[in-house]
Amino acid sequence: MGQVKKKKRTIITIIVIALILGGGAVGITACNKNLSQLQDFSDNAVEIAKIEYHDISNHINVSGNVESENLIKITSKLTAKVATLNVELGSHVNEGDVLCVFDSSELQQQYDNLLKTQENSQNQSENTHKINERNLANAKRDKEINLAQAQRAINDAINAQNKAYEKESNLIDEINNEIVRRDEAKNTMNTTDDPQKYAEASQTYQEAEMNVQTKQSSLEAIREQFSTYDSAVQSAQDAYAAAERSADMTIQNYQDILDAEQFQQDNNSKTELEKLADSIAECTVKAPKSGVITSLNIAEGSIPTTDALMTIEDTDSLKIKVQISEADILNIQEGMPAIVKTSATGDKEFNATVSRVVNIYDTSAQGASATGTATGGYSAEITVNDSESELLIGMNAKVKIVLNEKKDVLAVPYDSIITDEDEKSHVLLAVKGADGVTKAKSVIVEKGMEGTYYTEITSSEIKEGDMIVMNPNNYQDGDVLPISDIDTAVQGNGADSDA
Repeated sequence: MGQVKKKKRTIITIIVIALILGGGAVGITACNKNLSQLQDFSDNAVEIAKIEYHDISNHINVSGNVESENLIKITSKLTAKVATLNVELGSHVNEGDVLCVFDSSELQQQYDNLLKTQENSQNQSENTHKINERNLANAKRDKEINLAQAQRAINDAINAQNKAYEKESNLIDEINNEIVRRDEAKNTMNTTDDPQKYAEASQTYQEAEMNVQTKQSSLEAIREQFSTYDSAVQSAQDAYAAAERSADMTIQNYQDILDAEQFQQDNNSKTELEKLADSIAECTVKAPKSGVITSLNIAEGSIPTTDALMTIEDTDSLKIKVQISEADILNIQEGMPAIVKTSATGDKEFNATVSRVVNIYDTSAQGASATGTATGGYSAEITVNDSESELLIGMNAKVKIVLNEKKDVLAVPYDSIITDEDEKSHVLLAVKGADGVTKAKSVIVEKGMEGTYYTEITSSEIKEGDMIVMNPNNYQDGDVLPISDIDTAVQGNGADSDA
């Protein structure tokens, strides 16, 4: 505020000097359309203004160049020749437009050759896959056949074993029957007195005894063969298990071969093929967003020497980067309103907003504000709210950042207020008495917001339409003011507000 107040006092002083030197009734321009100064009576001029309502504000003036909010650098790592260039510096492009096309013939040839090699490899892999599948199916079928044969061998061994046990059982039954017959015959021999019966019983006894001996020998012979039958069964079962294990191993081997096929693919060729396809697609460069070509580093028929092909800037979203002095940086916040003007657009004003405040000191940033005050170190970005403004990228813009403002408040010029030793604020009113004499009347007032040129008055001691003395230091309370007619002393002239 200190620098701004100094500026205001300088302006008022120049106006007063012009009055004194010019003489007569001279209108003095202020910052309200109804504000004017009175006539100069001899050597002691009095300046009068009518108290009115104003829009007041505090602001700082800065400057910067118009830039795009969305700057897109179009890059490519291709080293091919530019076959077609569809844009030039300053061209407006829409999203999706083809900007340029690189020569893709060499890349396409590499792609076709690699694709053919991969297809041959794929055909061979498919043939090998069919063979492996057939081998697996054969191994499964062989397993079924071999296990069926092994099972028949087990069944035969078990049947032979069962027949031996059955023959043993039959012989035991036959031996027991012969023993019973022998014992019955012996009992008859011991109990009968009949020689005939004795003779018959004796013959039966001898036959039965002989049969017991014979069958007992057969039983022992069969029992000696039991281990052979048991071994045959065990051997057949072992053969079955061995055949099953062998078949399972063969099947698993072929299954492992099939499972490994997915890992035997030529992933390197596939990856290289995908890279070539991507490179071919990248040969057609399209605009990712709409905007204007602001830099162009390629030419048709040439090979780019840098990966930065061109730059697209969105003209519908504009910003201005401005330098902020150390004295002002703490007063600026994001969201504050701003007004933008350029020499090219004349008096037209464009609404803007402080979108970013960079409060980190940068020693490399140097410049000057719109008021000539040196700036540097701190900066801010101002976003232009009007999407269809006449502003062009690169224009030098003057920006007024509004720190605070009030609309339609009772206010008086800053220099019309004086402060006494008790820190009380006074203004001098020009009051016309009943005798027609206009005198100075001191009134204590309470100040509100201080604008760039006007100060708000919040107390009720003065009102709209009162006449205020603009140069209060030249008069005291009760002084007669050299005004012949206060009603004709004020003439409408000037601006409406601090703006």
